[in-house]
Parts: sequence; structure tokens; C-alpha cells
Amino acid sequence: MKRESVYCCIVAMLMLLSACDLSEFQMDRLVKTNELSPAFYRPVSVGTYLVKDYATVPGSGNTLITADSLMFRLIEYPLDSLKLNTTGTDSMIVVIKTINETPMKLRYSLSFNGTILDSGYEPLSAATINTQGDVLVASRDSLEYRLSSLDVVNLGTATQMDLAIKLFQPEEGPVLANVLKNSPITFYIGFRARINLFKVKL
Repeated sequence: MKRESVYCCIVAMLMLLSACDLSEFQMDRLVKTNELSPAFYRPVSVGTYLVKDYATVPGSGNTLITADSLMFRLIEYPLDSLKLNTTGTDSMIVVIKTINETPMKLRYSLSFNGTILDSGYEPLSAATINTQGDVLVASRDSLEYRLSSLDVVNLGTATQMDLAIKLFQPEEGPVLANVLKNSPITFYIGFRARINLFKVKL
């Protein structure tokens, strides 16, 4: 394959991504353009969700939240516009970054076509709060999930992804109703994959 053809393929793929906000997906980690198996990043969604819009929080004002956990209603991501072409993709990693500005710990699962990506049995950290229950510093986490070849096929045929979120009481500090209701959680979801250019038709 001529070097010019390789460059053209890479430029064409990058043009497809130009309309996306790539700042959270480390585009600076792209490999050199003269490699025949370059890594590409594809953001899928950036979403910020206020607790009060997705979960029922008991009480109001400075009422102390004593419930062990709260469940968000399911968040759906339509994939009709994704048009994910897995040609030349031998493996894929799903990258999920979270910014938790709630005073509660967090657990989530992302599912599509029977594939489930779970953040794990132990919830992710809550935001740092003071003795009055106010949020001081958000908690940030980044997890990666390697997809099997079957998972990649399932993703390519999926019409939507479903995000389930559950909040848990923190180890310490009060959780107040008004603080919790107005606290947001932000999710960055994207894909990282290596493309075998020998398998891509130019």
C-alpha cells in the first residue's frame, strides 16, 4: 500500500470525527500517521444529569437523606446516527469517564445488545463534602472496557445504549435533600480502536 493512500485513509477518518468534542478522549495519543495500525478515538456522548431530573429524592431543604441507595431512571442513548463501521477493527475499548458532583457514591452499567459494562461491585467515590453537607470537590473516574469480537459486532448492530445509574450513601458526611437534588453527574462515553488499514478498502 502506498504511503499516500495510507495518509488519505487516515485524513478521511479524522474528518468524520471533526464535528465531535474530542477534548476528553486524549486525541493527542494518536499514533504516528505512517503506522499501518493507527489508533482512533470516537466520542459517542457527553451528558450531564441533575439528580432531581432522574431520581426521586425524598424530602426537601435540609432534610437528611437516610436511604441506603437511589436509582436513576434508565438513560437511553440512540445510536441511529453513530453508523459505526467496524471494518478493519480487530479490537475495541469503550472509555467511560465520570464527574460525580453528588454527595453520594456512584455505580453504573452501560448495556447494548446483551453486552453489559459495569463499573463494579464497589461504588465509585462520592464528591468531597464539608460538615454542613455542601459539595466541595467533584470525584472523577475513568474506566476502560475491552470488547470481545462478538461485542464489537453487537455494538455495530445496536440501535441504542442504556445507562443505569445508582447512588449509594457515602462513608461519612451528611447527605442533604436540597444538595443532592441539585447535584449533577457527567458522563463521557467514547470508543478507542486500532484500525488495520490492510482491511480497509480505499
